[in-house]
Amino acid sequence: MSRIPCNVNKDLLPLYVDNVCSEESKSMVEEHLAGCEECQGYYDALREGIPEEKIAEEKEELLSEETMREAEVSVIKGAKKEISKNQGRKIAVVTAGFIFLIFVLEGLTGSYMGWLGKLPIFDLRAKVEDVHVTELYQLKNGYLYITVEPEKKCHTTYAGNLQEVYDKKEGYTGVYEGFFGLESAPLDFNAIPIKRVSYVYPLSGKETGEYRENSAIYLEGKGGEKLEIWKKGQEVEPAPPEIEGKAKKAIDEELKRAREWTENNEMTAEEAEELSGDACIITEDE
Repeated sequence: MSRIPCNVNKDLLPLYVDNVCSEESKSMVEEHLAGCEECQGYYDALREGIPEEKIAEEKEELLSEETMREAEVSVIKGAKKEISKNQGRKIAVVTAGFIFLIFVLEGLTGSYMGWLGKLPIFDLRAKVEDVHVTELYQLKNGYLYITVEPEKKCHTTYAGNLQEVYDKKEGYTGVYEGFFGLESAPLDFNAIPIKRVSYVYPLSGKETGEYRENSAIYLEGKGGEKLEIWKKGQEVEPAPPEIEGKAKKAIDEELKRAREWTENNEMTAEEAEELSGDACIITEDE
């Protein structure tokens, strides 16, 4: 039998004292009194003839205490649930923050950061005014040879092939654009600063064919700023023999890598050569 609450026991005690309660109620009262000093005192007061008004006051106080205890239990349970929710939120935030930190650190050591690298706080691209074009030549095979020198410390570079621009409303526009840029890697302490870097751009290829009159190549800088380096129809000085030799070496090495890549991929050597013939090649001076 479970122990009855104090307020129920208080209701039964007058009947118990007058010996008019049932045997079952009597057993419950005695069981409660055996383990409750407060109710035992209340019982003793009844036996000694303390006025009913005094007993009623004590009963009211007891009910108030019971109500307070129930309220305390409710608050504690609610607090535990809230703490559990907060702990879950904190764990989720810490986990997300840890993943975000790893991603940022990867970017700060020279890895590609994607859209995150476009945000001002994480934009490691060099300003266009801090990058100087020192060589711009047309090769015998029709490719364009561009060399730049950064004024400030840069550790990595990237380049995009000439590709047709797509507009969400108009579709493919017939405008072909290529781009390149330089970035710093402030947390990669072993990175070697770039002094000079060259880009070999195919202006036509087996896959893409001739580019249209409004083709252009841009230097991409901090904040998404673009500087036009070349556009279709622009007169370019023919490359001297030394540049022709550097370019040929870079093109041959790229073709060799493309052929090696086909060994582990479902692509013929001819297909690899076609793709490499459209790719922008980056070569750094030793």
